[in-house]
Amino acid sequence: MVGPLRVAFAAAEVTPWISTGGLGEVAAALPKALAHRGCDVAVYVPLYTAVRATIANKGARLVDTGVVSQVWMGGHRLDSQIFRIVARGEPLEHPAWSHRDEGEDGEPSQRGRLRTYAVDCPVLFERDGVYGHRDDAARFSTCARAVLNTAHRLLGGHPDVVHAHDWHASLLPVYLAGPYRRLLPNTASVLTIHNLAYQGTFPASELATIGLGPEQFRPDLLEYYGAINWLKGGIASADAVTTVSPRYADEIRTPAYGERLEGVLRTHGSRLYGILNGIDTDIWNPARDPYLAKGYSAEDLSGKWECRKTLLQMARMDPEDRHPVFGVVSRLSAQKGLDLLADLVPYLASRSVRLILLGKGEPALQDRFEQLERQFHAHVRVRIGFEPDLAHVLQAGADATLMPSRYEPCGLTQMYGMRYGTVPIVRAVGGLYDTVVPATPRSVAEGAATGFTYDHDTLQGLQWAVDRALDVYYSQPNVWRQLMLTGMAKDFSWDRSADRYLAVYGRALGRVRRGRRG
Repeated sequence: MVGPLRVAFAAAEVTPWISTGGLGEVAAALPKALAHRGCDVAVYVPLYTAVRATIANKGARLVDTGVVSQVWMGGHRLDSQIFRIVARGEPLEHPAWSHRDEGEDGEPSQRGRLRTYAVDCPVLFERDGVYGHRDDAARFSTCARAVLNTAHRLLGGHPDVVHAHDWHASLLPVYLAGPYRRLLPNTASVLTIHNLAYQGTFPASELATIGLGPEQFRPDLLEYYGAINWLKGGIASADAVTTVSPRYADEIRTPAYGERLEGVLRTHGSRLYGILNGIDTDIWNPARDPYLAKGYSAEDLSGKWECRKTLLQMARMDPEDRHPVFGVVSRLSAQKGLDLLADLVPYLASRSVRLILLGKGEPALQDRFEQLERQFHAHVRVRIGFEPDLAHVLQAGADATLMPSRYEPCGLTQMYGMRYGTVPIVRAVGGLYDTVVPATPRSVAEGAATGFTYDHDTLQGLQWAVDRALDVYYSQPNVWRQLMLTGMAKDFSWDRSADRYLAVYGRALGRVRRGRRG
């Protein structure tokens, strides 16, 4: 291949412009790592009302590229204007990596380019809320087609790889294997599943809306119990499918975690890869985190104790309290097992644990935790909302982070916690299994342990892990410190994972060259 690899990224969320969880963070951090490796990357996100607001609040700007995508829907032409999002202080004309590295021959070598683009279609995206609209099929299919209609102009040539994320973008592989096959015959498609539970299921009557015909409505492609399943179609059509951890790639091929798509995933298993997400270690760096009262590192943990005091002060608790502080930063949902955590609160209070929770989600769970705060006010604090600055403060100030997930495709919170010396207590599923080394006598003796895990999705299982953690915290402070330091030494950067994605891109391109698409 001549020149840099051209990659078009498509996601419904991209941090910092819009994010409700891990998807947005991955859609920001992975392109950055790919550009660092010489790729030219164009990241697409819909121009929601919330994105406009964030751009204004952050002092960024929208720059008109002069590029327009046109699609036909219901006999009417729908235009989407493509704007580039330019962050405050970012020059308009430069590669994302403006400095140069020395190559093997000692000569400077230019790194790749990264730019983020917003798809502006006001009739579809200028409204409150990101998901859950009656016309989501029109909204996200329009955005997907905008990627294929415009990427060649924004990347300076047809994309080598189109990388789609979750169901919102999963029609991209279907389009590339169908109506766009002649236009982009050499472009490979990669689909990443961040959470299999969300699949994009719509009535069959929406086929015309999304620009597809009855030839795509078949059991081996889009048809799903009489409806259209976007994620199923993407899995069947993509040149490569990835999930966000190796363990989750195995789990979703079983009935327990397959969400009724395990058969489809087994059928296409030769193209399914599990690649662990990374974290942005520039943003999540306790030594240079602007949100913290004092920075710290594994060599000097004194700042950790200052952050702990600050967190307790913010929570209106005694800053000198030496009882364990357990933190939770999470979407409040049954998937996250937080109903079990709510059941455990009386026991935590009886063990003098301080529980501080930040998150929002299911109204019933929000109400329940707020009620628990009133009932156990000496031990529980709850903040409903997604507040990035407080997430950093909580990760730094807590002694342990709790993640009792029923399933967890990857999870980033446990990695943030370990980077900040905050010991994870997690259920051993998905990416939690892949990232947390349980504290057993052997792993502690070998200096490998980083946290506490349990297997059974029960209150008893969660309590068992909590008891193990409390026993170590109270009676083995040297072991607790060892867990902290071992976790902080872990490399959770995107470096290794980005290299694995590049390898998957190569396999996907090889499949296209062999003519196996479709």
